[in-house]
Amino acid sequence: MTWKIIYHHDVEDDLEIIGPSAARRIIKAIDTKLSLQPLQFGASLSGNLADFRKLRVGDYRVVYQVQEQCIVVYVLAVGPRRDKEIYRLAAKRK
Repeated sequence: MTWKIIYHHDVEDDLEIIGPSAARRIIKAIDTKLSLQPLQFGASLSGNLADFRKLRVGDYRVVYQVQEQCIVVYVLAVGPRRDKEIYRLAAKRK
């Protein structure tokens, strides 16, 4: 089963900030992992983001939500793992 990937409109800006090389790697990981088995590859978050999951791609983090009833993965934010800003962005975008 292939899951449909939907990006929040600000994810494009996130990827521009990251740079083209890392952005290509992140998009490839999303396409190969999240479109096939989003529940297997990502880890659950907690607190106010308990409905969301995270995927590590090198030094970056992808925060997404799985909507099983629609077979959809909604990518909320992409950013560096070293700071917690990625989680604040995802919380604002949900």
